[in-house]
Amino acid sequence: MRVLGGDRMGPAGGRVLDAGCGTGWWLASLARDGHPSDRLWGVDRDPGRIAAARDRAPGATVELGDLLALPYADATFDVVLLMTVLSSVGPAARVRGALAELRRVTAPGGVAIVFEPRVPTPGNRSTRLIRSRAVAAAYGPRTGVRSVTLLPPLARRLPSAEAYARWARLPLLRTHRVTRYARG
Repeated sequence: MRVLGGDRMGPAGGRVLDAGCGTGWWLASLARDGHPSDRLWGVDRDPGRIAAARDRAPGATVELGDLLALPYADATFDVVLLMTVLSSVGPAARVRGALAELRRVTAPGGVAIVFEPRVPTPGNRSTRLIRSRAVAAAYGPRTGVRSVTLLPPLARRLPSAEAYARWARLPLLRTHRVTRYARG
């Protein structure tokens, strides 16, 4: 599996947890890309999303759960995915608790891949800005970062994928980042 350009996300065929998996888009994408479904897990706190994820990613193990009390043994996963999850967890203490729990279930040598806004989102009061250094302090050192995602209000107005690609080359217009952290 690859992320951050050609950087290795984790071991091919490794155990992957999509924490806050929602409707299972990432799980299905990994399975389509050839990752063995029986090596994919998802956890979410919404029963409706769990049902959708199970339908979308057959063969993956998808469970109801809370990021502060994961139903997995220590050092279970090689890769943990957090895709716009931490910004919605709540106050800083809950974010630190979730990161500690995710670190607990990550195997030594494992990684977390975190996709979060890199700028505040004032139009969405239910989210908070998560700083890379806060994740690194709780989880482990940052080993890669890339800004992505063209400013959504601009992206929605563009006429084509080519126009999006052209505008997305400008780092100042990218609102999110993908960061890789090594389990410390």
